[in-house]
Amino acid sequence: MFDWVLDLLFPPRCPVCGRYTERRDTWCDSCFAGLVKPHRLPVDAEMYSLFDGGVWALGVYEAGLRDMLRQLKYDGRKNLLPGLHQYIAAGVRRLPLTGGHGRRTETGNGSPGDGQGGLIDREGRRQAVVAVPVPLHPDRLRERGFNQSELLFREPLAALDIPLQGALVRCRATTPQFGLTAAERSRNLQGAFALADGGEVAGKKVIIVDDIMTTGTTLLECARVLKSAGAVSVMGIVAASGRK
Repeated sequence: MFDWVLDLLFPPRCPVCGRYTERRDTWCDSCFAGLVKPHRLPVDAEMYSLFDGGVWALGVYEAGLRDMLRQLKYDGRKNLLPGLHQYIAAGVRRLPLTGGHGRRTETGNGSPGDGQGGLIDREGRRQAVVAVPVPLHPDRLRERGFNQSELLFREPLAALDIPLQGALVRCRATTPQFGLTAAERSRNLQGAFALADGGEVAGKKVIIVDDIMTTGTTLLECARVLKSAGAVSVMGIVAASGRK
């Protein structure tokens, strides 16, 4: 009854264009089709060497998508998750998680289907794979009450039988990355991550997931730890990025 009254008084609208939608906190069909833009991100030589599966963004960090991700992260708007899960599921299905080994460019640019690191080998056998969310420091986790990367990706990846594992911990608090230069970001995160107790990644393909990517420093530091722990391949997926 409450939902019916709410929809009558405040009809659900698309967060991007404002058109009426059938469900609250989700997109109209037209805007949704334009949001899902999986693309392989350009990376530097060090990231290229560590991320043999590439680093992928599911869309561009702008307009309504940016607003929804911020509202989830900073305002705790978990009611936005159904729409964000719909978006992430559609984007992930278009990534090279299955299939063989396609073309890679020197800088890591490419479109879906160009990447390596598929989870099914050429003989059709399932490979050992686990998704690892970028961890929050315990103090930040207590303050926020949730890890946004875990909330965003757990359900869409579970539909593909890819488990999410907290294989990393943030072992020291760091200054917020916003506003720092690339060099400052790197110094800020050195030694900030470690393998969690029980974090089993040796011999597995690992997908690092996060909400956004700016310079890539956070993903890079996580990949270093996972590769040192025996991960055979690392791929990065972020919900959105300003890089194109």
